[in-house]
Amino acid sequence: MSLLSVKNISKNFGALKVTNDLSFNLKEGEAIGVLGPNGAGKTTLFNLISGDLKPDSGDILLNGNSILSLGAADRCLEGFGRTYQVPHPFEGMSVFENVFVGAVYGNNHSEKEAEELALNVLEQTGLINKAEALAGSLSLLERKRLELAKALSTQPKILLLDEIAGGLTEHEVHDLIELIQNIRKNGVSIIWIEHIVHALLSVVDRIIAINFGEMLIQGDPQIVMNSPEVKEVYMGIEIE
Repeated sequence: MSLLSVKNISKNFGALKVTNDLSFNLKEGEAIGVLGPNGAGKTTLFNLISGDLKPDSGDILLNGNSILSLGAADRCLEGFGRTYQVPHPFEGMSVFENVFVGAVYGNNHSEKEAEELALNVLEQTGLINKAEALAGSLSLLERKRLELAKALSTQPKILLLDEIAGGLTEHEVHDLIELIQNIRKNGVSIIWIEHIVHALLSVVDRIIAINFGEMLIQGDPQIVMNSPEVKEVYMGIEIE
């Protein structure tokens, strides 16, 4: 049985169809990359999985059970963690307090348990030396790490990463890849939306390419990247 099953989901905003009959499965411990041009429906897909939006049709299953009736907070408690494309930390709070809040409210931990978990997550994400710094003082890379730490503080089974490498230098991307690889080693399943292709290829087992909310192709990363569909739609290379 798949850990997560997305079954024929569709979502419209008025006359605009942003997700169209999309289906895929995620196995326990697997990492999937999601590719597509701007406006392809990638973030909408995450909003549907995380519970920020409800599909117009289709179903989403966790361990074989539909979760459509669960809102975003309940899905977090069921094991979904998420980062957002643009980090929005609580800037007037410390880095530790940002992660502590996630540990308390994202997993119903006691304050003592949440404190221990927050410190462990800050160590894991390389932010322990910034624990007392105000979140508003962080660099972009540190904000990305904090975004990831907040998601990890809920102890997710499934981690949704939305362009977390965007805007980073090549060296910073390398450091981020290493961090995400370590998260995988701890058994967390990952779905990662990213435009920096080499970052995806360093982590994921499979790639899904979508356009206008529809599946173009999915499968082995190298096969997907060399496919005519991806070259034409994602890379802008016309195939005769």
